[in-house]
Amino acid sequence: MRQKLTASQWTILALGAGLMISLIANVCLYQQRHAPLPHLRGTYCTDASMGLGTYLVFDGQGRFCRYTQTEGVLDDGTCEDLGEGRYVLRSEEGRGFGAVQNRDGVYLFDAEENDVSFFPKLKEFGDAYMLFGIPGEYPDWLRPPA
Repeated sequence: MRQKLTASQWTILALGAGLMISLIANVCLYQQRHAPLPHLRGTYCTDASMGLGTYLVFDGQGRFCRYTQTEGVLDDGTCEDLGEGRYVLRSEEGRGFGAVQNRDGVYLFDAEENDVSFFPKLKEFGDAYMLFGIPGEYPDWLRPPA
């Protein structure tokens, strides 16, 4: 003989099902927001001649680094895909940038300095990201293998 469920048991089952649905939805949203960015991966530079430019490196996993060969790392932080080739970059120090990617490179919008710079992709490196010899500390995710 089957036992009937009481109202409190139905409530517990409904709350449990709701919790599971909410958990699944949150995991899906988290994965969308923190999805890798393989199409952005690579090294970009404002002026690669003589090593005088500013470099912008994306690892394809949601990290970026902006540096020069004379000053070292200027910014290191995360990159969030807004869709349609638009990105928000946030440095560890809290500085924010906007970026727009086209087929030739990335436009970087720096609101703090009221500046827009174009960073052509260094095609000779393909999708690899390169960090040339710079002064100071490297970000952990860019540290050359030992």
